[in-house]
Amino acid sequence: MSIVLPTERADGSVGIRVAVADDEETVVDVLRSLIGSDPTLRFVGAANDAEGAIDVAVRERPDVMLVDVRMPGGGGLRAVREITKRCPPTKVVALSAHEDSNTVIRMISAGARAYVRKAESTEKILRTIHRAVDEPWSAPPAPHLTLISPPLSVSDERAPRVARAILDGEITAEFDPIVDLGTGRTIGFDVRPRVATLPHRSYDSWLADAEATDLLLDFELGAFRAATRALREIPPELFLEFEVSPATVRTARFRRAINRSIADRIVLGFSPLVLADDLTPAEANLGETLATLRERGVRVSARDIGPGLPSLRQLLSISPEFARLDHTLTRSVSDSFSNHAIVASATACAAEVGAKVIAADVASDDQLEELLGLGVGMIQGPIVSDPLTVTELGGKPPTWMPTRFKPHDPDTESRE
Repeated sequence: MSIVLPTERADGSVGIRVAVADDEETVVDVLRSLIGSDPTLRFVGAANDAEGAIDVAVRERPDVMLVDVRMPGGGGLRAVREITKRCPPTKVVALSAHEDSNTVIRMISAGARAYVRKAESTEKILRTIHRAVDEPWSAPPAPHLTLISPPLSVSDERAPRVARAILDGEITAEFDPIVDLGTGRTIGFDVRPRVATLPHRSYDSWLADAEATDLLLDFELGAFRAATRALREIPPELFLEFEVSPATVRTARFRRAINRSIADRIVLGFSPLVLADDLTPAEANLGETLATLRERGVRVSARDIGPGLPSLRQLLSISPEFARLDHTLTRSVSDSFSNHAIVASATACAAEVGAKVIAADVASDDQLEELLGLGVGMIQGPIVSDPLTVTELGGKPPTWMPTRFKPHDPDTESRE
């Protein structure tokens, strides 16, 4: 049971009171969690434009205010001038996504106490906050044993870890090629997000932590943006399939990230929805959201399709363009007649709603032959290729087909 006790300041308040002004909601959310991870700091307010920043400063009188250089309402320069004039005790730290010496000079001249880039490490951002009020800081803060304070909650432990992964740009992605068995050509990539922070943990574990700390939207947005950077490296006819939670895709922030220039290259994947007697309001709302996205060109994939009513409910509720077989079914399709029958049933259900079937994690010719016989048209997995990094995507996308499954080509035969 050890935490750092907040320091009592001369005016009787506890801790360093910090506010944030930035027009990017993700930045505000992440900084809120980061500030909350330091027991000597208190988050006291946020704004998304210059006018709001001035109002928060006047109302809350924070010790430190992080102010974005570029934001609506007159920009950070106006906010700094007004805050330093109307709230002299508040120390302003200029915050920017870019290094710009002219901007730094103007912000400092206007009254900013310090300047830090958003790309800096989270430790440096925290250190800058402390230095702005001339108070010492160490990374991480040294814990003091106390018998009267409760242990940190699970949320307190997870929040700074997730916030650092988002803010420090630790979310990356790998790309698993999806091959059309009719042509042997890659038609898209299944995105596999990764978090580079050591020790390595599964992406699902990170998602669980993000959800527990109310950072799921920001975390999935970070993963989506990391994935879509690959669109510059692959031919325009190829798509990216990105698995996302229904809660995230229903938000306006996520939908804004799918602009019209990339919409027809995005496939959003959903795992089976929770089964209920009737469509829940959340499910109905998801259907409306998907209809709006489809108007832009976005397509949908039902993931982890297998036996039972939940998968059927998934297929019926979102009417996907693609249906991805559960990888355990793919791996076991040639093991027994019952497994073969389950895959046949799942494939038939997908066909009924007009979804093209993708078999993931295909590893052997025996599995491939069974899947072909069941009408599966697309595969991915070890038999095709290992997942690729963004750098590896710069080359020609893999083309693959075992000789005995090559499509019939009369022109080739006549030349022979």
